[in-house]
Amino acid sequence: MNITESIKFNKLKEENEALKEQLEMAHYFNQNLGKELDKLKQQILYKEDFDVLAEMYYDYCLKDNSKYDKLLSKEGE
Repeated sequence: MNITESIKFNKLKEENEALKEQLEMAHYFNQNLGKELDKLKQQILYKEDFDVLAEMYYDYCLKDNSKYDKLLSKEGE
């Protein structure tokens, strides 16, 4: 290997290492986003969740159903 090829090889090797670091950072970023998404999914309220409450507290009455009507249904997933 001559000097020119050696310089090109070393430069490509450095670029490769930099790309590997970027890929690793992107991987960790995606993992963190996945964990955050899972936490947010656990916080979603569904209509069925309120049906259970209605059975437990029979005399509980919703005065304003506008927010309830906007809730997603588990069946719609």
